Amino acid sequence: MNRSTAFERFAPSILRVYHRDKEAFWAAVTAPFLVNQISLTGWLRHAQVDLGLLAVFKGLDAEAQRILSEFGASLGLDIPRWKSNRPQYFKDAYPVFAFLAVWMDEEGLADLLADFAAILRAGVYAVAGYGILDANVDSDAPSPVEILAAQALIAEYETLALRIFGVSKTNLDIVQRMRALFLGAEIKEKSMRGVASPYRLDDPKDLGTKGANAVTPYMLSLERLGRAALIDEYWEVFLLFGAAIQMIDDWADLEGDLAVGHYSHVTLGAENLLALKDPKQIAQRLRDDRQRVRDTYTRSKDMIAQSRAILARLDDHLLVRLVNVTEARLDAYFRKELKLT
Repeated sequence: MNRSTAFERFAPSILRVYHRDKEAFWAAVTAPFLVNQISLTGWLRHAQVDLGLLAVFKGLDAEAQRILSEFGASLGLDIPRWKSNRPQYFKDAYPVFAFLAVWMDEEGLADLLADFAAILRAGVYAVAGYGILDANVDSDAPSPVEILAAQALIAEYETLALRIFGVSKTNLDIVQRMRALFLGAEIKEKSMRGVASPYRLDDPKDLGTKGANAVTPYMLSLERLGRAALIDEYWEVFLLFGAAIQMIDDWADLEGDLAVGHYSHVTLGAENLLALKDPKQIAQRLRDDRQRVRDTYTRSKDMIAQSRAILARLDDHLLVRLVNVTEARLDAYFRKELKLT
């Protein structure tokens, strides 16, 4: 008898925990951001739900790497061993897919839930493909083999996604738009490397373009739900709260970005500091600039508020939960890591 894989168990397990106690589920998801350290201890405050949630995520990493091993073997490559294949990207994506399973359940998309293992497989191709591509275009010594493999992974992702969600003009446009958003952001960043930040203070939402691949399954579900006319508004939501997440990443990756000449949103207006050349010194000066820290936090909170307002207009009460968890993550990061009071 064949045992089910971690991907096949994922959605049913998430939904069992969710339906047992919905409010406890959301409290557990948010809990790590509300304690002093994001750790197992924080989750165990809600042990009845959390132990179930922790079990759900067990085995996902190994399954993702197995899928990449199989894909790479067909090309004579060992993708899981590449430094550019970053396991943390998968870990960051799993909660998004957990939300997706709950959202699909609430929206009555039983046929898609039945195929959720394939959705996760497509997600592996997307996360790995875009991640490997990003790592290489950021590198001083990019690998042609890895760049080509990344393109193959992205093509595999798009093909599988369209098989799952259906080939239609709407879904083809969504896939193309997602790819264009990511590549446009990367082209803009790389063309300005070592020169200046490609972003503008008055348009922080632009930061959300690089995370578009993670939310594409939500977008591809809209036509099935009869909401194709609302696609632009949903894109706006995802760009807004995705930009808030990217703001966190820009602060967290500050030294590394500065070392390769990538000037992010948080460096805007600090061109005089960039002349210092030492990434650690520049990063410390930027973090010591309390007004800069507060301004980036305020912009992020404004984007969270805008996304929440759009979802209220769309009457999508569940995605508001995702925005709320994003806000909890934002608040926790600025409070704990950037010491914002």
